[in-house]
Amino acid sequence: MSLAREAKKIQARKQEVGKLKRKSARQLEKEQSILRRSSSGLALVERKIESAKEQLSDVSDVLTQKLAQQESIQRLIAAAEERLQHERDAKDQAEQEIEYAETGEEKENAKIRLDSIIDRIEEISSEIKERNKMAKKVTAAIEEFSKSRSKISTKIQKKAHEKPDLKKLISKSKKASARLAKSVASKEKQEESAKEHFKKVKAKLEELKTKRRKSSAKRSSKKRKVAKKSKRKSKAKRKTAKKARRR
Repeated sequence: MSLAREAKKIQARKQEVGKLKRKSARQLEKEQSILRRSSSGLALVERKIESAKEQLSDVSDVLTQKLAQQESIQRLIAAAEERLQHERDAKDQAEQEIEYAETGEEKENAKIRLDSIIDRIEEISSEIKERNKMAKKVTAAIEEFSKSRSKISTKIQKKAHEKPDLKKLISKSKKASARLAKSVASKEKQEESAKEHFKKVKAKLEELKTKRRKSSAKRSSKKRKVAKKSKRKSKAKRKTAKKARRR
């Protein structure tokens, strides 16, 4: 193979390697972009999960407090209802004592006791009424916090389901990036090697051209010398012939 053809082949190979290198570089950039986005997405998902877990913990704490409050109110209501029933029984007894009192004093004492019992019944009834209102508010709050806890738990589960896909994508992008980075590095070495080879062949071509020019110049110089010598001989012959004619 001539040096010119070899140089042309090397140049074509260098261009092809450069084209493949640029293609691999673009693919590498794409994979690295996917890797950055996926890593950023995973970090964001993890932050959201942590934030949701903190919210869930806070809601769960409040819900626990509300449930304890509800239980306490129910105990107080039960105790109040028990006292109310006791006072109602006492009221019935006082009314009977008034009805069957034998003396005016007994009747008066029973009336005083009945008035006191009625006051306590009203007080206990009012207490039960207020505690029932409070219980209703607490029950509504419990329902609200239970819904909120369920919603946050569902959010955490959904976000947790996103993590495996993102991790797979990150792993895939890392492997692809590593492979493409090696490919780019390999193509760069091939390109550099082709450049060096091309320089050497080009230098040889220049050297060969120089030698050819020198050789051509020598041949031209030799031809000129021969022509000049031939011219001198021809001139001498003409001079000799001229002298001979004069004699």
